[in-house]
Amino acid sequence: IGNAYKPTTVCVTGGAGFMASWLVKRLLDKGYNVHATVRDPEAEAKVRHLLDTPGAAERLKLFRAELLEDGSFDAAVAGCDGVFHVATPTE
Repeated sequence: IGNAYKPTTVCVTGGAGFMASWLVKRLLDKGYNVHATVRDPEAEAKVRHLLDTPGAAERLKLFRAELLEDGSFDAAVAGCDGVFHVATPTE
């Protein structure tokens, strides 16, 4: 991940997971706008660590998405310059 030269928007799938949450943090540190998909954006206990990340209030948007549900990632990837696909099915 290099230095962002302009506000670039990327999507990180599985944003609340261990690997993806570190990626979200790093991207926010570098100035990226991040769309992160999670199973339930309202489940505060599962997303609080993302919301508490420096820069999150200004540059992080959480989207509800299910890996096995057709079309559930459409809103999250709309307008993004790239996607980091980190989500894995749990069923």
